[in-house]
Parts: sequence; C-alpha cells; structure tokens
Amino acid sequence: MKKVLAEPPRFSEHFRLGVKSEDLEFLDIYANQDIQLFLDPYGISAMRSKWSQSCELYITGFFQYLVDSIKVGDKKAIKTLLNALHEVDEVALGYSTSKPSGRGIGAIQAKDILRAFETSQAAKSGDIKDIADCALMIPGIDRDKISDITANILKKPLIEYTQQICKKYKVPVQRVAVNNVFDYTTLTFTSFFSDLPVINDMPKILLPISSIRRDPQLRKDKYYRNFVLEFLKAEHEHAGDPLAQILKNGRVVVRIADLKKKFPMSADYLYEFSKQHPAVLEKFKSELRRTAGKEQTPTLQPNRKVLSAKDRADILTSIKTGNDDATNFHKLSFDNLIQIFGVRVSSPDSEVKINGGRKRIDIVFNNVDSQGFFKRLNQLHHIKCPKIFVECKNYGKEIGNPEIDQLQGRFNARRGMFGILLCRAVQDKATMIQRCKDVMHDDKGYIIVLDDNDIVTLLTFKEQKNESAIDDFLTKKLDDLIM
Repeated sequence: MKKVLAEPPRFSEHFRLGVKSEDLEFLDIYANQDIQLFLDPYGISAMRSKWSQSCELYITGFFQYLVDSIKVGDKKAIKTLLNALHEVDEVALGYSTSKPSGRGIGAIQAKDILRAFETSQAAKSGDIKDIADCALMIPGIDRDKISDITANILKKPLIEYTQQICKKYKVPVQRVAVNNVFDYTTLTFTSFFSDLPVINDMPKILLPISSIRRDPQLRKDKYYRNFVLEFLKAEHEHAGDPLAQILKNGRVVVRIADLKKKFPMSADYLYEFSKQHPAVLEKFKSELRRTAGKEQTPTLQPNRKVLSAKDRADILTSIKTGNDDATNFHKLSFDNLIQIFGVRVSSPDSEVKINGGRKRIDIVFNNVDSQGFFKRLNQLHHIKCPKIFVECKNYGKEIGNPEIDQLQGRFNARRGMFGILLCRAVQDKATMIQRCKDVMHDDKGYIIVLDDNDIVTLLTFKEQKNESAIDDFLTKKLDDLIM
C-alpha cells in the first residue's frame, strides 16, 4: 500500500465537518500552522457579490484616506493607518511555519513602510489610487505584504464571512477579542469582541477560496516584465534607435537584456513610467481583473515552504522558555516531528482529548512504520505502540517526575505504551534517564526524552536524507533505557 506523508490536520478535520476540502467554498486552512498562499484583492473583486463590493469599499476608503493624509502632511493619521498593519495571524497564510508572526508586517517593517510612503513621489502626488498602485510604486511592498495589507483592511468583512460559514457548517465559535480592525465608515482602527472559531486558543478567520492565490499576479516583476518591457520593446523597435539591432535578414529587434540595463526595475521607475503611460498601467489592472475570476485556485495541496534544518533551528532558538511562548513551542514541535518522522507515522493530531475529555495529549501519531525505529519497537522489543504520544514542555527548568508521570498516564494497553517527552534542555541526563527507567521497571511504559539539540540533530539527518541515522539516533535513546 502506498504511504502518504503525514500532513497537519485541516480546519475541516479539526471540526469534523465531514466535507472534502475541494468541496468547500472557503480555504481549508491547516489547524495549527500557516499555508504558503496569499490573499488576492482582485480575487475578491472577481466574486462580484454584494459582500465583495463592500470589501472594495473598505480598500478604496483606506487608500483614499491614506493618500489624502499624505498630501496634507497629516503625520498622525498616516502613522495610525500604517502602524496598524500587522500580520493577521488569524488567517493563517504566508511563509511562517508553526511559529506565528514569523513573517509579515512587524513593528520594524511598519516603520519602513511608513517611511516608504512618506518619501514616495507616487504617494505624495496622490497618484496611488488603489492597492495595485501601492504594490507597484511603493518600495518594499511585495506579494506577502499585499496579502497582509489586504487582510488588515478587510478584517471586519472577513470576520462576517467567517461567521456565515460557521453558521452554515455548524462550527462552534467562542467570544474572543479582535484587535486592529479597520472601519471604512469612520476611517479608524478599532478593537472589539466577536464570535470566531478557535483552535488551540487561537481564533481563526476564513477566506473565500476564490480570493486565494499560490502566486499572485499583482507583482512588480510581472508588471515590469510583461507590460513595461514589452511596451518599451515595441517603442524602440525601429531602425535608427540606439537600442535596436538590424539582423542579416533586415529584421529590427530590441533585446530585453538591453532594455533591462537601460531601464532597470525599481518602484520609482515604475511610477515614472506609469505616469507617462497610464494606458499600460490600466491594461495591467484590466488583466488582473480578467484573470482573477478564471484562475484555478489551489485548494488541495498548497505549497508549504521547505525550511532548512538551520531555519527550523533558528525558529526554535527564538522561542523563549515559559508559558508565554508555550503555544509556539508546541506548534513548532508538531511541525518538526512531522518533518522528522515522515512516512513512519500518519494522521498527526494535536491537543487530542482522552478519557472523556478529562485529559489531553499534546501530539499523537499513528504508527505506520514498515521498516524503521517504530516498527522495531513493536516487533523486536515487543513494546505495544499503535499510537506515538508526545508531550511538549517549554520549561526553563529541569523536567521532573511530574512531567514524566503525566506522559506515562496517557499510556494503556489499547493506545500504546511508548511516548516522547520534548523539552528545551536536559542538564542532568543521568537523572533524567533514571526517571524514565523507573517508569519502565514498574511496567508502566517507555519514555524517551528529546531536547532542542536532539531535535536539531534529527532535522539535520532528515535534510541529509539519512533515514538510517534517524533510526539509529532514536534506537540509542531507547538503549539508554533498556541497557
């Protein structure tokens, strides 16, 4: 039987909607991490519904007020509008993997955007009329920033959309605080309480599937390459032009490389070009509107950014010990273990309730290993392990007996007798191993402990495609118990 790589659970799986992802009208986001997709404002416009029209009012109102504030030098209003633009964690889009706020518009980037708008000739002149002008003519605004800006501006109507979906599919909601919500009627950002679906204490905002793109067309490079350079090519393609070359057959050609050298791409150049040739810019926008409604949306297998072992190690290091970052540590650990274990496991799940909901297990995998460590646990060591249990402890102190006992308390003859305890560091390894041996000697199960260094080592083996090294490493951990 063909094995399927373990994939994090989806929104529909978490809430048991009983509907396939491809049959849903909204993006079936991962329950516990981001998807490398982007929110496209033109995809929303292409819906041509009353709701999408209200979204256009929000976007238009935001940019009109921003441009008016820049023109009159209202620095307070400009700062308020731009400083409110932060990554909307609730929509679960973009490059971050497991750790929220790993990308998007942070405090430093907000200042850079503020500076870019204030110094931009396009903004000062009032020539920025919509989000496309912003994407093309303001330095530092790229596809993920456009996605974040769109999500920020449309947060209120997207919340309303989410509530409609939850009502339709009977998804439970909770009363949660929602911050930095733009109201185009008052042109202000406000905060309020609203009803939203919640997964692991994180509220979720859903998006129409037609509004999502794997690779948005609203990009500086696409406008420059497909519209600006093509226009310049035709304009300079005549005998006598210094950029034109005459071939032996008499044909006059202009090479794109020469155009790029003479007219290098920059936000300022795109602004000057668009000001001189507004018809080209409008043609680009028309193409965005035309293709938005026809582009096939990526519903089933959105790309997830492949992080290197170093990327994952850096994220792990950036997570502080303690309760404040415990959720981040749990989410990153979940993703790291999916990466490490690969086809050894299936059906990963998080925050799994047992014993009638009175207890929870941080992470659970199905053991489907056909030749590696988890298979040998069962066949060679006779350790029953249909499920692999994992507990995550983001402590800044040494793990003690209570944490060992908590994981051991999840074992039984039906679920399995093997688990992994993840922690940040182990100072006294001999004592830690002895605590795990005590559980084993009492016939209560088998526990191995992995700290940050162990996880980084396993991620490195995975990156090197050294699966046997992963099995050997885990076997050595088991040997510390049974030898």
